[in-house]
Amino acid sequence: MANLNVIITEEITLPNRNIEKTSNTKVISGINQIVRRIDTITSTFSGSGIEIIKFSDSEEQQTAGSFVKSDVKYIRITHVSGSSDVLIYLIADGPENVIFNLSPGKTIMLNDADINAASFADYMMDGYVDQTYYSNFAALNTIKAKAVSSNIQLEYFVASL
Repeated sequence: MANLNVIITEEITLPNRNIEKTSNTKVISGINQIVRRIDTITSTFSGSGIEIIKFSDSEEQQTAGSFVKSDVKYIRITHVSGSSDVLIYLIADGPENVIFNLSPGKTIMLNDADINAASFADYMMDGYVDQTYYSNFAALNTIKAKAVSSNIQLEYFVASL
């Protein structure tokens, strides 16, 4: 088993030439496997997008290239080259999904594959929202990507137990 060191550093030189810099380090222990890949993501595809990461509920259900949800401890997706934005789809069971628009040079980081969005009931009075057209995002199953207008390069890194 290995430790994954994740270090985020932010630095800016202000107009008055003062430098502000901060660094945060997180050590994730017990990592047994990682996948780091750079993929070409196209703007034209058949179906519902290019699947980059797939999750399963158990080791017995795991397919080639997938990860057991409960074992995933870190996910990073970075738009490394190209001028087009890329759409990152976090897809759950059924019709639920979340879409992020990732511009060139930008990154999305997730601490694991356990996504549990709030229920509409947390924010709305009963009867205000028609539940027929609303569902809760509770179980992340797949991450897909699609370039907006031209091919891009996407790097993703997944660490798990």
